[in-house]
Amino acid sequence: MNMEPIDKINKVLEDFGITGVKAAEAMGITYDTFKSKKNEKNERHSFNEKNYQDLVSFIKKQTQNLDK
Repeated sequence: MNMEPIDKINKVLEDFGITGVKAAEAMGITYDTFKSKKNEKNERHSFNEKNYQDLVSFIKKQTQNLDK
């Protein structure tokens, strides 16, 4: 099953309980841009694979810091 970036991002946000503000920070975008991309009715802006990879990288970095 091939998931779209928005579906993968929503799953990660739900699984980890990450807020929109923190997700935007993790993806290196503004909160307003995050809200715009999250709105499925907005056809001009949507999440892409880079947004997903940035989110995953942020989570990995944060988990590595747990033992320090």
